[in-house]
Amino acid sequence: MDATIFFVKVIEFFVEKEKIGGFNDKLFLNNSRTKNLNEFIKYQVIEGIILMIFSMVLLYLFVNNFENMFLLGILTFFVPFFLNYIFQDILFEKRKRKKEDLLPDLLLEGSVFCDQKSLLKTIHSFSQQDLPLLSEDFKRIYLDVKNGSSIEEALNRNKKLNKSESYNRVIDLLIQGYSSGGKISELLRELAEDLMETKAIIKERQAVMLVTKYTLLLSAGIIVPAILGTVIGLVTGLGFETSSDIGLGLSIAERTGLFSIATIGTTIYIFEYCILSSFFLALQEGNKKQFWIYLLILLPCGVISFAFAQSLLIT
Repeated sequence: MDATIFFVKVIEFFVEKEKIGGFNDKLFLNNSRTKNLNEFIKYQVIEGIILMIFSMVLLYLFVNNFENMFLLGILTFFVPFFLNYIFQDILFEKRKRKKEDLLPDLLLEGSVFCDQKSLLKTIHSFSQQDLPLLSEDFKRIYLDVKNGSSIEEALNRNKKLNKSESYNRVIDLLIQGYSSGGKISELLRELAEDLMETKAIIKERQAVMLVTKYTLLLSAGIIVPAILGTVIGLVTGLGFETSSDIGLGLSIAERTGLFSIATIGTTIYIFEYCILSSFFLALQEGNKKQFWIYLLILLPCGVISFAFAQSLLIT
């Protein structure tokens, strides 16, 4: 498809090859239906065209607004690109964190038999463990070695794919331990204990911050928008902006304009509050990519709460 080639060329022009390669790795590890950037763009173009046509038809049937129809079509065309990219990114992060949680178990089991086996046999043993994502990784490493790659190349390739500091420590320890010929069972056990202690500290920190998290979620998604919507609805319902009996030193037209500006400013504030809350929530979890998830939850909730509270008091 010409459109696919065009978008791929544009991305390759603006984005570094390393980042494109990293995205291809994410697609591979996520077992995505699209195995590389070209296939990903192809599917998003198709989905974007379908969504664009659907949104334009709906706008034409229910609103009959030709001026905004094409603008809406262009915006909705890029929605699948944005949402699917975020989905792949978040799925990769979740899989990575799950692997990191399973690493101590893998290391403790490996410390039992690693000194009596060669590195290849240890990798094969890892691939047969009942540790879902990790066993898949080591099965792939084992098959790479059987297909002609050296053990070090296969391990480093897997390390590059996962982009995890904890994972890197495990791979580096395996390579260094077996290349030196020394016993590494004790080192594996110590690393497992270190990872478990780190995990416990993170969980304790998350528990302490739980109240802050839910306070931000409730305030940004419901409480603050509802209060602001109530105030706007009260002013609108009682007609403060149009009543001639209120002496504010402004004409009705000036008061109406001022009220419109205040309403727009309030809406912008809700957007900003949702964005900042999403950012701090993601920062609190130590995963900035969660920002998009929180934003996609808080923004609609905030807008709906504001609109609902406002509509209740409009008479």
